[in-house]
Amino acid sequence: MLSFQSKQEIPESTIQLYTNSFGQLKNIAVIARTIDKEKFTSKEFINFLMLNRQFESNAGAYEGLRNSIELLRVALETKESFLKIEATETRYRSFSQQEFYDYVYNLLVKDMEVTEFQEAVQKQLVRVIPKIKSDEGKAAIQSYVNHLETVCKDKLGLKLLYLFKQYDMSNFSLLRTVGEIADSFYDKDLDSLKEFMVVVQVNADIFLKLGQIIQVPQKKNVPETYAITLQYIALRNRHQNSFAQFQQLLGLLRQWENFYNPIIAIAKEYPPSEYKQPDIFKADIPGLEIYNKYQTHL
Repeated sequence: MLSFQSKQEIPESTIQLYTNSFGQLKNIAVIARTIDKEKFTSKEFINFLMLNRQFESNAGAYEGLRNSIELLRVALETKESFLKIEATETRYRSFSQQEFYDYVYNLLVKDMEVTEFQEAVQKQLVRVIPKIKSDEGKAAIQSYVNHLETVCKDKLGLKLLYLFKQYDMSNFSLLRTVGEIADSFYDKDLDSLKEFMVVVQVNADIFLKLGQIIQVPQKKNVPETYAITLQYIALRNRHQNSFAQFQQLLGLLRQWENFYNPIIAIAKEYPPSEYKQPDIFKADIPGLEIYNKYQTHL
């Protein structure tokens, strides 16, 4: 082994690069530690991450189901507005109001962009309001339009409203039942699929009917599909805030990795057996423990 005096010097520019990278690692590690949570390594959260990867890639158990699950998610998130739309169309049926409902349906058939749809609805609302005699009727049609905007804030919502109307307005009531079922898992263990299977099998007719509306592929229109769908939506609802924080953490670790790689390369190129290493080369790399914990997710 070479004595310290006989070891080679590391170029000053290389030491500076190492020092700067080390400082960046230190800064990122401080932020990463404030975001890191014990929950990120829990069994349920890890299960959600696995299922979410399958969902995002339209693979595994969720192959061919992504579009249908997204439609159901939107339906459950906006179910109150769907039910209000149904109630308004059922209760307020003057000629002008019915004409307005038909106009909305014809817009949905055209598969318009969201802004184009909303502008057309507003223009028609201005035309129809003077034709409605009662204040109650006018208020009802304005409320109807407000709920349309809630449901149709994106293309998924537009498509979903069209699909429900295409089949039967009374199918909106399915959302109430499915919503109550989904809500029943709010504080339950979500790891076991058996709990979901039991509920779906008891309500199989409702789910199979809903499957036609949300375009579940025919070969997938079986109870198991709705069990894994409910499980995914329940996990997503429970962990959506934590998932956003986890994604933020992974983003930081990817930045961290950009500064870690040159440090490793420098350490490999200038080993202590051959080069005079300054003290910073011997210091523990800040954030390495967090990086190692989540490296498989990067």
